[in-house]
Amino acid sequence: MTITHRGLLDDADYDLAEVVLESWDAFIALVDHTDLSARTRLDGWTVREVVLHLGTWDGQSALTQVLASLRSGDTRTPLDPDSFNAEVLKLHADATDDEVRAALAESRSAVAELLASDEARDRAGDPVSSVLGPMPLLTVMHAGCYELALHALDIEDATDERCPDVLLRHGIAALADSTGCLAAREGIEAAAGVNADEASWSFATRSDGSWSTRRIEGAAHGPRVSGSARNLLEASAGRVDPVRLVTLRQLKIKHVSGLLALTPIIDQVPGLPGGRGLKVAARTIGGLFR
Repeated sequence: MTITHRGLLDDADYDLAEVVLESWDAFIALVDHTDLSARTRLDGWTVREVVLHLGTWDGQSALTQVLASLRSGDTRTPLDPDSFNAEVLKLHADATDDEVRAALAESRSAVAELLASDEARDRAGDPVSSVLGPMPLLTVMHAGCYELALHALDIEDATDERCPDVLLRHGIAALADSTGCLAAREGIEAAAGVNADEASWSFATRSDGSWSTRRIEGAAHGPRVSGSARNLLEASAGRVDPVRLVTLRQLKIKHVSGLLALTPIIDQVPGLPGGRGLKVAARTIGGLFR
């Protein structure tokens, strides 16, 4: 097993840059087969609006906000995606389909440029602001795979294409690694697995703020949540009710007490996707398995 101190950004056997770019390419290909005017499962959002907020407009994007915090050293102020997204949607509501797709491609190019840069090499583990509070630069870049997978699921009903497996696999890896990072940041000592049918990962955290993330080979052991990557991603984001999935046995939980050690993250991490629903689910599931 590879022992790392900052999860997958320190794992020489994991090509983080390649994984991130594969996710961007798969998402862009999915969008290319989608009617941008079609409705998504997000209330009031069309595909256009989902894609538009992921683009780069007038040189500004979510990535430029992250890099601004890296260069200024102000990493304690969480990013405010709601305000940023609202402003982007307001300013570019009249953009043509070609302009929306071009802005998405520009974001991918900017990510590729950063990942190939000396800055990413030299400052890979330096903290930056994110919607989840301070995290290492490349951990935030990797977490983008989770967002892209989730948005691919959001727009899936508007296209004839299924969410690509590569997005699901990379989304699960990013979910496990990011959760390990958040737990380590809060000083939680824990180990847990995200045991997806498509890809299984586990993380272990230490009280000194370090964590390791590894692929599960063979049978999974210890505290873990198991199910399809689709259900795991959607439950983690609050898109679906985790308790319902457990009741239907579409998600399976082993050694729940070990998983409940992670619940302080829900209270202490601002902007956690689906945080309110996950808090209720943690309490309910904890009661069910006692």
